[in-house]
Amino acid sequence: MCLVDVFTNKIDEVFSWKQMDYDFNGVFYRKNENFERKPDVINFEDELEDREKFFIQYNNVPIGFEFDGRRVFVTVPRRRHGIPSTLNYVYLGGKSPSLRPYPDAETTKQLVSVYRPRIDACKRLWMVDTGLLEVPNDRRQIQKPAIIIYDLKTDKQILRHELKDSDLVNERSSGGLTSITVDVSNSCADAYAYITDLATAGLVVFSLKRLDTWRIQDDSFLYDEKSLNFTVAGHTINWRDSLFSVALSNINGRTLAYYHPLVSTNEFAIDTGFLKNNSFQGNSMLIGNRGTNSQSGSHGYHASSKTMFYANVARDAILCWNVEHKMAPENVGIAAQDHEKLVYISDLKVIGDEVWVLVNQIPRFVFSTLNTKEPNFFIYRSKVNDLVRGTVCEKKHGHHHKHDWK
Repeated sequence: MCLVDVFTNKIDEVFSWKQMDYDFNGVFYRKNENFERKPDVINFEDELEDREKFFIQYNNVPIGFEFDGRRVFVTVPRRRHGIPSTLNYVYLGGKSPSLRPYPDAETTKQLVSVYRPRIDACKRLWMVDTGLLEVPNDRRQIQKPAIIIYDLKTDKQILRHELKDSDLVNERSSGGLTSITVDVSNSCADAYAYITDLATAGLVVFSLKRLDTWRIQDDSFLYDEKSLNFTVAGHTINWRDSLFSVALSNINGRTLAYYHPLVSTNEFAIDTGFLKNNSFQGNSMLIGNRGTNSQSGSHGYHASSKTMFYANVARDAILCWNVEHKMAPENVGIAAQDHEKLVYISDLKVIGDEVWVLVNQIPRFVFSTLNTKEPNFFIYRSKVNDLVRGTVCEKKHGHHHKHDWK
Protein backbone atom coordinates (compact mmCIF):
# COMPACT_ATOMS: atom_id res chain seq x y z
CA MET A 1 0.00 0.00 0.00
CA CYS A 2 1.47 3.37 -0.92
CA LEU A 3 1.92 6.11 1.65
CA VAL A 4 -0.83 8.27 0.19
CA ASP A 5 -3.31 5.41 0.68
CA VAL A 6 -2.21 5.09 4.29
CA PHE A 7 -2.78 8.81 4.61
CA THR A 8 -6.18 9.10 2.96
CA ASN A 9 -7.58 6.11 4.82
CA LYS A 10 -6.60 7.57 8.14
CA ILE A 11 -6.96 11.32 7.91
CA ASP A 12 -9.79 13.71 7.06
CA GLU A 13 -9.20 17.20 5.77
CA VAL A 14 -11.03 19.82 7.84
CA PHE A 15 -9.75 22.95 6.05
CA SER A 16 -7.33 23.88 3.32
CA TRP A 17 -6.30 27.39 2.34
CA LYS A 18 -4.21 28.68 -0.56
CA GLN A 19 -3.80 31.91 1.38
CA MET A 20 -5.44 33.27 4.50
CA ASP A 21 -8.04 36.00 4.37
CA TYR A 22 -10.09 37.80 7.01
CA ASP A 23 -13.66 38.79 7.78
CA PHE A 24 -13.82 41.82 10.08
CA ASN A 25 -17.55 42.14 10.75
CA GLY A 26 -18.38 41.76 7.07
CA VAL A 27 -15.36 43.75 5.80
CA PHE A 28 -13.27 41.22 3.88
CA TYR A 29 -9.50 41.40 3.45
CA ARG A 30 -8.88 39.03 0.59
CA LYS A 31 -5.96 40.06 -1.56
CA ASN A 32 -2.82 42.13 -1.59
CA GLU A 33 -4.13 45.63 -1.55
CA ASN A 34 -2.89 48.81 0.00
CA PHE A 35 -5.75 49.57 2.29
CA GLU A 36 -6.18 53.16 3.24
CA ARG A 37 -4.97 54.17 6.64
CA LYS A 38 -7.81 54.31 9.09
CA PRO A 39 -7.47 55.49 12.68
CA ASP A 40 -8.95 52.23 14.01
CA VAL A 41 -6.43 50.01 12.24
CA ILE A 42 -3.50 48.44 14.06
CA ASN A 43 -0.37 50.42 13.30
CA PHE A 44 2.47 49.95 15.69
CA GLU A 45 4.38 52.98 14.43
CA ASP A 46 3.76 55.78 11.98
CA GLU A 47 6.12 54.73 9.25
CA LEU A 48 5.68 54.06 5.59
CA GLU A 49 6.21 50.97 3.45
CA ASP A 50 5.19 47.48 4.58
CA ARG A 51 4.87 48.54 8.20
CA GLU A 52 1.93 50.68 7.25
CA LYS A 53 -0.04 48.02 5.43
CA PHE A 54 -2.83 46.53 7.47
CA PHE A 55 -2.97 43.42 5.30
CA ILE A 56 -0.29 41.77 3.16
CA GLN A 57 -1.91 38.47 2.33
CA TYR A 58 1.20 36.43 1.55
CA ASN A 59 2.69 37.20 4.98
CA ASN A 60 -0.18 35.55 6.85
CA VAL A 61 0.95 32.06 7.86
CA PRO A 62 -1.09 30.10 10.44
CA ILE A 63 1.01 28.41 13.11
CA GLY A 64 -1.24 27.23 15.96
CA PHE A 65 -4.83 26.13 16.46
CA GLU A 66 -7.37 24.75 18.93
CA PHE A 67 -10.89 23.32 18.69
CA ASP A 68 -13.67 23.78 21.24
CA GLY A 69 -16.21 21.49 19.59
CA ARG A 70 -17.79 24.38 17.71
CA ARG A 71 -15.04 26.74 16.65
CA VAL A 72 -11.52 26.23 15.40
CA PHE A 73 -9.15 28.88 16.70
CA VAL A 74 -6.31 29.75 14.31
CA THR A 75 -3.31 31.89 15.25
CA VAL A 76 -1.17 33.96 12.88
CA PRO A 77 1.89 35.22 14.79
CA ARG A 78 3.28 38.59 13.71
CA ARG A 79 6.48 37.38 12.09
CA ARG A 80 5.99 39.72 9.14
CA HIS A 81 4.18 42.98 8.51
CA GLY A 82 0.57 43.07 7.29
CA ILE A 83 -1.13 40.69 9.76
CA PRO A 84 -4.54 42.09 10.74
CA SER A 85 -5.26 39.78 13.69
CA THR A 86 -3.08 37.23 15.50
CA LEU A 87 -5.91 35.30 17.26
CA ASN A 88 -8.84 34.18 15.11
CA TYR A 89 -11.60 31.62 14.78
CA VAL A 90 -13.64 29.88 12.09
CA TYR A 91 -16.61 27.52 12.24
CA LEU A 92 -16.57 23.96 10.92
CA GLY A 93 -18.11 23.56 7.48
CA GLY A 94 -16.76 25.27 4.40
CA LYS A 95 -13.39 24.46 2.90
CA SER A 96 -11.41 27.71 3.22
CA PRO A 97 -13.25 30.01 5.63
CA SER A 98 -12.15 33.59 6.27
CA LEU A 99 -10.56 34.13 9.67
CA ARG A 100 -12.58 36.19 12.13
CA PRO A 101 -10.73 38.03 14.90
CA TYR A 102 -11.32 36.57 18.38
CA PRO A 103 -13.14 37.56 20.42
CA ASP A 104 -13.85 40.58 18.21
CA ALA A 105 -12.07 43.09 15.99
CA GLU A 106 -11.65 45.60 18.81
CA THR A 107 -10.30 43.31 21.54
CA THR A 108 -7.90 41.48 19.25
CA LYS A 109 -5.85 44.67 18.90
CA GLN A 110 -4.58 44.15 22.42
CA LEU A 111 -2.67 41.05 21.29
CA VAL A 112 0.60 41.35 19.39
CA SER A 113 1.63 37.77 18.58
CA VAL A 114 0.15 34.43 19.66
CA TYR A 115 1.49 30.98 18.63
CA ARG A 116 -0.05 27.77 20.00
CA PRO A 117 -3.07 28.23 22.26
CA ARG A 118 -4.51 25.53 24.49
CA ILE A 119 -8.01 24.81 25.78
CA ASP A 120 -8.23 23.24 29.23
CA ALA A 121 -10.88 20.93 30.68
CA CYS A 122 -12.48 23.97 32.36
CA LYS A 123 -13.50 25.55 29.02
CA ARG A 124 -10.78 28.18 29.09
CA LEU A 125 -8.54 29.21 26.21
CA TRP A 126 -4.93 29.85 27.30
CA MET A 127 -2.14 31.43 25.29
CA VAL A 128 1.04 33.45 25.53
CA ASP A 129 1.15 36.80 23.79
CA THR A 130 4.87 37.15 23.10
CA GLY A 131 4.40 40.91 22.74
CA LEU A 132 7.02 40.75 20.00
CA LEU A 133 6.76 42.04 16.47
CA GLU A 134 9.11 39.41 15.03
CA VAL A 135 9.82 40.87 11.60
CA PRO A 136 13.31 40.04 10.27
CA ASN A 137 15.63 43.05 10.68
CA ASP A 138 12.82 44.90 12.45
CA ARG A 139 12.21 43.05 15.73
CA ARG A 140 10.37 45.18 18.27
CA GLN A 141 9.08 44.29 21.71
CA ILE A 142 5.75 46.13 21.64
CA GLN A 143 4.67 45.02 25.13
CA LYS A 144 5.78 42.55 27.78
CA PRO A 145 5.05 38.86 27.15
CA ALA A 146 1.89 37.85 28.98
CA ILE A 147 -0.27 34.81 29.73
CA ILE A 148 -3.81 35.43 28.47
CA ILE A 149 -6.89 33.38 29.41
CA TYR A 150 -10.36 33.63 27.86
CA ASP A 151 -13.50 32.05 29.28
CA LEU A 152 -15.00 30.22 26.28
CA LYS A 153 -18.46 30.26 27.85
CA THR A 154 -18.57 34.09 27.76
CA ASP A 155 -15.71 34.87 25.29
CA LYS A 156 -14.40 37.33 27.87
CA GLN A 157 -10.75 37.70 28.84
CA ILE A 158 -10.42 36.58 32.46
CA LEU A 159 -6.67 37.01 32.92
CA ARG A 160 -3.72 38.90 31.54
CA HIS A 161 -0.60 38.15 33.55
CA GLU A 162 2.69 39.70 32.44
CA LEU A 163 5.81 37.60 32.75
CA LYS A 164 8.57 38.85 35.05
CA ASP A 165 11.97 39.95 33.78
CA SER A 166 13.43 36.93 35.60
CA ASP A 167 11.30 34.62 33.41
CA LEU A 168 13.34 35.72 30.38
CA VAL A 169 17.07 35.34 29.70
CA ASN A 170 17.56 38.08 27.13
CA GLU A 171 15.76 39.88 24.32
CA ARG A 172 15.51 36.63 22.34
CA SER A 173 13.51 34.81 25.01
CA SER A 174 10.09 36.33 24.31
CA GLY A 175 10.16 35.09 20.68
CA GLY A 176 10.68 31.56 22.00
CA LEU A 177 7.46 31.42 24.05
CA THR A 178 5.58 29.51 21.39
CA SER A 179 3.75 26.71 23.27
CA ILE A 180 1.71 26.49 26.46
CA THR A 181 0.48 23.35 28.24
CA VAL A 182 -2.20 23.60 30.93
CA ASP A 183 -2.31 21.31 33.96
CA VAL A 184 -5.66 21.20 35.78
CA SER A 185 -4.95 17.93 37.58
CA ASN A 186 -5.36 19.70 40.96
CA SER A 187 -8.45 21.76 40.06
CA CYS A 188 -9.62 24.52 37.71
CA ALA A 189 -8.77 27.18 40.30
CA ASP A 190 -5.38 25.63 41.08
CA ALA A 191 -4.22 25.27 37.47
CA TYR A 192 -0.63 25.44 36.30
CA ALA A 193 0.73 26.34 32.88
CA TYR A 194 4.03 25.21 31.41
CA ILE A 195 5.42 27.55 28.76
CA THR A 196 8.29 26.42 26.58
CA ASP A 197 11.03 28.82 25.51
CA LEU A 198 12.62 27.34 22.40
CA ALA A 199 14.87 30.36 21.83
CA THR A 200 16.80 30.44 25.10
CA ALA A 201 16.08 26.88 26.28
CA GLY A 202 13.89 27.32 29.31
CA LEU A 203 10.53 26.47 30.86
CA VAL A 204 8.33 29.06 32.53
CA VAL A 205 5.89 27.68 35.11
CA PHE A 206 2.78 29.68 36.03
CA SER A 207 0.53 29.12 39.04
CA LEU A 208 -2.99 30.47 38.54
CA LYS A 209 -3.75 30.31 42.26
CA ARG A 210 -0.62 32.23 43.29
CA LEU A 211 -0.51 34.39 40.14
CA ASP A 212 3.21 33.79 40.04
CA THR A 213 5.75 32.52 37.51
CA TRP A 214 9.22 31.01 37.75
CA ARG A 215 11.77 29.94 35.17
CA ILE A 216 13.52 26.58 35.03
CA GLN A 217 16.75 25.94 33.11
CA ASP A 218 18.09 22.49 32.40
CA ASP A 219 20.53 20.90 29.97
CA SER A 220 17.77 18.55 28.78
CA PHE A 221 16.01 21.59 27.27
CA LEU A 222 18.89 22.34 24.91
CA TYR A 223 18.83 21.47 21.22
CA ASP A 224 21.13 18.64 20.16
CA GLU A 225 23.87 19.53 17.66
CA LYS A 226 23.70 15.98 16.24
CA SER A 227 20.04 16.48 15.30
CA LEU A 228 20.57 19.66 13.26
CA ASN A 229 20.28 19.80 9.48
CA PHE A 230 17.32 17.57 8.75
CA THR A 231 15.40 18.20 5.53
CA VAL A 232 11.86 19.46 5.00
CA ALA A 233 10.48 20.06 1.48
CA GLY A 234 14.01 19.90 0.13
CA HIS A 235 15.27 22.60 2.51
CA THR A 236 17.87 21.93 5.20
CA ILE A 237 16.59 22.98 8.60
CA ASN A 238 19.33 24.48 10.74
CA TRP A 239 17.06 26.18 13.27
CA ARG A 240 18.43 25.74 16.78
CA ASP A 241 15.04 25.23 18.40
CA SER A 242 15.38 24.01 21.96
CA LEU A 243 12.56 23.00 24.35
CA PHE A 244 9.46 22.93 22.15
CA SER A 245 6.62 20.89 23.60
CA VAL A 246 5.30 19.60 26.92
CA ALA A 247 2.66 16.83 26.95
CA LEU A 248 0.97 15.62 30.13
CA SER A 249 -0.01 12.05 30.96
CA ASN A 250 -1.61 10.71 34.08
CA ILE A 251 -0.26 7.31 34.99
CA ASN A 252 -1.13 5.59 38.27
CA GLY A 253 -2.36 8.88 39.71
CA ARG A 254 0.80 10.82 38.87
CA THR A 255 0.86 13.53 36.27
CA LEU A 256 4.00 13.28 34.17
CA ALA A 257 5.26 15.97 31.83
CA TYR A 258 6.94 14.53 28.74
CA TYR A 259 9.06 17.05 26.84
CA HIS A 260 11.65 17.46 24.10
CA PRO A 261 13.50 20.09 22.11
CA LEU A 262 12.50 20.29 18.45
CA VAL A 263 16.11 19.67 17.41
CA SER A 264 16.61 16.40 19.27
CA THR A 265 15.45 12.81 19.00
CA ASN A 266 15.41 12.25 22.77
CA GLU A 267 12.32 12.27 24.97
CA PHE A 268 12.46 13.34 28.61
CA ALA A 269 9.93 13.34 31.44
CA ILE A 270 9.45 14.70 34.92
CA ASP A 271 6.77 14.35 37.58
CA THR A 272 4.83 17.65 37.49
CA GLY A 273 5.16 17.89 41.28
CA PHE A 274 8.74 19.01 40.71
CA LEU A 275 7.56 21.73 38.30
CA LYS A 276 4.92 22.97 40.74
CA ASN A 277 7.32 23.24 43.68
CA ASN A 278 10.26 24.42 41.54
CA SER A 279 12.58 21.49 42.35
CA PHE A 280 13.34 20.38 38.78
CA GLN A 281 17.10 19.90 39.17
CA GLY A 282 18.06 16.24 39.23
CA ASN A 283 14.49 14.97 39.02
CA SER A 284 13.95 14.72 35.28
CA MET A 285 14.66 11.57 33.35
CA LEU A 286 15.79 10.67 29.85
CA ILE A 287 13.01 8.32 28.73
CA GLY A 288 14.78 7.20 25.57
CA ASN A 289 15.42 7.98 21.92
CA ARG A 290 12.79 7.96 19.19
CA GLY A 291 15.30 7.14 16.44
CA THR A 292 16.77 8.74 13.32
CA ASN A 293 14.83 11.62 11.72
CA SER A 294 12.31 11.67 14.54
CA GLN A 295 12.72 15.40 15.23
CA SER A 296 9.27 16.56 16.30
CA GLY A 297 7.51 19.72 17.34
CA SER A 298 4.23 19.47 19.23
CA HIS A 299 3.15 16.23 20.87
CA GLY A 300 0.04 15.14 22.75
CA TYR A 301 -1.15 12.23 24.84
CA HIS A 302 -4.29 10.11 24.40
CA ALA A 303 -5.16 8.66 27.80
CA SER A 304 -7.34 5.64 27.05
CA SER A 305 -4.94 4.16 24.49
CA LYS A 306 -1.88 5.34 26.47
CA THR A 307 -0.45 6.68 23.20
CA MET A 308 1.73 9.73 22.66
CA PHE A 309 1.49 11.34 19.21
CA TYR A 310 4.26 13.45 17.67
CA ALA A 311 4.32 16.05 14.91
CA ASN A 312 7.34 14.56 13.15
CA VAL A 313 8.56 17.46 10.98
CA ALA A 314 11.66 15.64 9.74
CA ARG A 315 9.62 12.95 7.95
CA ASP A 316 6.30 14.68 7.11
CA ALA A 317 4.68 12.27 9.53
CA ILE A 318 2.70 11.70 12.71
CA LEU A 319 4.54 9.32 15.02
CA CYS A 320 3.03 7.27 17.83
CA TRP A 321 4.44 5.64 20.95
CA ASN A 322 2.63 3.63 23.61
CA VAL A 323 4.00 5.00 26.88
CA GLU A 324 3.75 1.57 28.52
CA HIS A 325 6.50 0.35 26.21
CA LYS A 326 10.15 1.27 26.38
CA MET A 327 10.95 4.43 24.42
CA ALA A 328 13.16 3.06 21.65
CA PRO A 329 13.08 3.32 17.84
CA GLU A 330 11.44 -0.09 17.43
CA ASN A 331 8.50 1.04 19.61
CA VAL A 332 7.90 4.31 17.76
CA GLY A 333 5.53 3.90 14.82
CA ILE A 334 4.73 6.04 11.80
CA ALA A 335 0.98 6.52 12.21
CA ALA A 336 0.59 8.66 9.07
CA GLN A 337 3.00 10.03 6.51
CA ASP A 338 2.56 12.08 3.38
CA HIS A 339 5.26 14.11 1.60
CA GLU A 340 2.74 16.52 0.14
CA LYS A 341 -0.02 16.87 2.71
CA LEU A 342 1.99 16.72 5.94
CA VAL A 343 4.87 19.05 5.05
CA TYR A 344 5.71 20.67 8.37
CA ILE A 345 3.11 19.92 11.02
CA SER A 346 3.26 23.16 12.97
CA ASP A 347 0.81 22.14 15.69
CA LEU A 348 -0.74 18.88 16.94
CA LYS A 349 -3.52 18.41 19.49
CA VAL A 350 -5.16 15.31 20.90
CA ILE A 351 -8.83 16.31 21.17
CA GLY A 352 -11.12 13.65 22.63
CA ASP A 353 -10.44 10.45 20.66
CA GLU A 354 -8.96 12.33 17.70
CA VAL A 355 -5.62 13.78 16.69
CA TRP A 356 -5.78 17.15 14.93
CA VAL A 357 -2.85 18.75 13.11
CA LEU A 358 -2.14 22.07 11.42
CA VAL A 359 0.25 21.92 8.45
CA ASN A 360 1.83 25.13 7.14
CA GLN A 361 4.89 24.26 5.00
CA ILE A 362 6.79 27.03 6.77
CA PRO A 363 10.23 26.04 5.45
CA ARG A 364 8.95 26.80 1.94
CA PHE A 365 7.72 30.19 3.18
CA VAL A 366 11.04 30.95 4.91
CA PHE A 367 13.50 29.62 2.31
CA SER A 368 11.72 30.01 -1.03
CA THR A 369 8.14 30.87 -1.96
CA LEU A 370 4.73 29.31 -1.52
CA ASN A 371 2.72 28.66 -4.66
CA THR A 372 -0.36 30.76 -3.93
CA LYS A 373 -2.32 28.95 -6.67
CA GLU A 374 -2.14 25.69 -4.68
CA PRO A 375 -3.38 24.91 -1.17
CA ASN A 376 -0.61 25.70 1.34
CA PHE A 377 -2.19 25.47 4.78
CA PHE A 378 -4.22 22.55 6.12
CA ILE A 379 -6.01 21.35 9.22
CA TYR A 380 -6.65 17.60 9.44
CA ARG A 381 -8.33 15.36 11.98
CA SER A 382 -8.05 11.61 12.49
CA LYS A 383 -9.40 9.02 14.88
CA VAL A 384 -6.83 7.69 17.30
CA ASN A 385 -7.88 4.09 16.55
CA ASP A 386 -7.30 4.62 12.82
CA LEU A 387 -3.86 6.11 13.42
CA VAL A 388 -2.56 3.33 15.65
CA ARG A 389 -4.09 0.46 13.66
CA GLY A 390 -1.37 -1.70 12.16
CA THR A 391 1.45 0.11 14.00
CA VAL A 392 3.62 -0.94 16.95
CA CYS A 393 1.46 1.41 19.05
CA GLU A 394 -1.60 -0.79 18.78
CA LYS A 395 -2.42 -2.17 22.20
CA LYS A 396 -1.36 -5.76 22.64
CA HIS A 397 -1.36 -7.85 25.77
CA GLY A 398 2.01 -8.82 27.10
CA HIS A 399 5.08 -7.24 28.63
CA HIS A 400 4.81 -3.60 29.66
CA HIS A 401 7.82 -1.48 30.40
CA LYS A 402 7.63 0.43 33.66
CA HIS A 403 9.65 3.60 34.10
CA ASP A 404 11.82 3.68 37.17
CA TRP A 405 10.42 6.93 38.55
CA LYS A 406 12.21 8.62 41.38
